[in-house]
Amino acid sequence: MHPTPSPDTILFASHTTATAASVAQWVERHYDLPVQQCYLIRRNLNDNYAVRAADGSRYVARLCAIRPRGPFNVDFELALLTHLESQGVGVASPVLAANGATSVALPFPEGPRVLVLFRHCEGSVPDTPEDLHLTGATLAQIHSAAQSYTGPASLYVLDGHHLAGRTLDYLAAHPELAPSVLDAYRELTHRLLGQLADVEDTLTRVMCHGDTHGFNNHVYSDAEGVRRAAFFDFDDAGPGFLAYDLCVWLWSNLPRKAPMEPDEALLHRWQQYLAGYRAGGGHVTEADLAALPLFVQLRHLWNMGEGVARIHHWGANMMSADWIKKQPEVMAAWARLELPRG
Repeated sequence: MHPTPSPDTILFASHTTATAASVAQWVERHYDLPVQQCYLIRRNLNDNYAVRAADGSRYVARLCAIRPRGPFNVDFELALLTHLESQGVGVASPVLAANGATSVALPFPEGPRVLVLFRHCEGSVPDTPEDLHLTGATLAQIHSAAQSYTGPASLYVLDGHHLAGRTLDYLAAHPELAPSVLDAYRELTHRLLGQLADVEDTLTRVMCHGDTHGFNNHVYSDAEGVRRAAFFDFDDAGPGFLAYDLCVWLWSNLPRKAPMEPDEALLHRWQQYLAGYRAGGGHVTEADLAALPLFVQLRHLWNMGEGVARIHHWGANMMSADWIKKQPEVMAAWARLELPRG
């Protein structure tokens, strides 16, 4: 006689990756779009799928992941994109569902998620100084055009709590972080938020893209051969500080190992980015420029929080306790950044 096996443990899903075939069926059903090809591009903060329709037109379908910050922000995001496009700004066009909705709610094992569809953004990521100049100019156009936006409000404001305060809660739940490290982050966050409070009334406010690290926009040549830039992935957009939206590209390119000083090539590229922003009609004050080292640190904390909050999905090694312990040294070096003003 063999003992009766015990029942299997009930399985709970933390994050489900849908097959491309499923996404293709959802796009066909909800967007009335015959799909010729569909495949997963990447799993990151969301799951993005390339879609090619029967007529050859290309799209990106985003399955929004359940984020610890709270509800999906797609009503604001798509309304903002529609407004920016109507103002002639280069953005990835949103596509409404066949019933006119901005997104499609889908049942997943981990909870409801939404599907959003965008037209494919042609081109490639900016690389040359000329590309970065054009990128900066287009970002300025986004900020300018967004001033007349009157659609649904963003559920999130890119303030100190959003950028750094939430991260403390996420770090507190890390399974391997020593109490002393968490205390160091409490002190660091308190200091940075204090510095922000001292200067925030002097800083320029804009509708931020929120994730302008250089891989969320493409540069391309139009039918007349004119070089243009277009931005996509406004998932982290919301009201915030100009210095933050400017610093994200810089943060993405700064060295993270000693001596952690930007070289001449990086500084030249930064100058082109900043010059492009001004050429596109953007106004950057001395206070905004002086705040860049502060916002580089706040951006690092935000990014860290986004990773730590996804341990259930990405695993603890993506933001290991050892790596987290070293980051205050990196941010201390960035606090001493001396950047050219233009």
